[in-house]
Amino acid sequence: MQEFSYLNGQILPSEETKIHVSDLGFLRGYGIFDFFRVLKGRPVFLQDHLDRFEKGAKQMGLQVAESREKLQDIIFELIRLNPNELLGIKIILTGGYSADGFTPAEDPNLLIIPKPFTFRDSAAGLKLMSLEYRRDIPEVKTLNYVTPIRMLPKLKEMRADDLLYYDQGLISESSRSNVFIVKDERIFTPGTAVLPGITRMHLIAKCGGLFEIEQRAVTLAETLAADEVFVTRSSQRIQAVTQIDDRVFNRGKTGKITGKLQEWMMREELTLQDAY
Repeated sequence: MQEFSYLNGQILPSEETKIHVSDLGFLRGYGIFDFFRVLKGRPVFLQDHLDRFEKGAKQMGLQVAESREKLQDIIFELIRLNPNELLGIKIILTGGYSADGFTPAEDPNLLIIPKPFTFRDSAAGLKLMSLEYRRDIPEVKTLNYVTPIRMLPKLKEMRADDLLYYDQGLISESSRSNVFIVKDERIFTPGTAVLPGITRMHLIAKCGGLFEIEQRAVTLAETLAADEVFVTRSSQRIQAVTQIDDRVFNRGKTGKITGKLQEWMMREELTLQDAY
């Protein structure tokens, strides 16, 4: 089945969606992106993702050429042209075609790329490897993933799935996820120097009736001493962390609190679907 993407005002077959080598995203990694899921033709938390995308563009000094209404029209047309039970859509905004290879162009490049998508098994836990590192602009979803990509050989050697960033003894996030710890049935998550994740936002705002969640500084030491650890991200909802370095949680299985939150998130998404 032919796939279609969007580039600067045009919907094109994906194999024809190309940018020039002078693009600042290619030359300097200057740009932002966002990612959301589409379930049976309906995007999940779309307005929240567009809010974050537009805010990130402003923080990076990039202009989104399309209005919010036009962006939504393009997204729904791409969903129609790329029919899948489960679709992942990435919106990318780069610094555009730079005349000197350093200065952003007046017109950024806007791409929207849909791809068929599958969930990781929710029962399969993640193994994280701790790394002392802090992202340059943690509040913006930039294109810069140099550190986690550079660490892929080490992750493979350690049989780990992802990194857990920490700095001066405090954890922040994984390379692609927000991190939560559970201690005595209370939940804690770093409150600063992290990406404002959409799944994270919904979890904090809406599941207070189930569990207490506190945003505060979280140390690496208390993370390793936690009863449970889990991560949230749009591409996997809520996933248990069953190991960090040599520390194994819950004998390598999903903990009780994490399991309840996974069930809650499934219901939350169904409620969202019903609202369309």
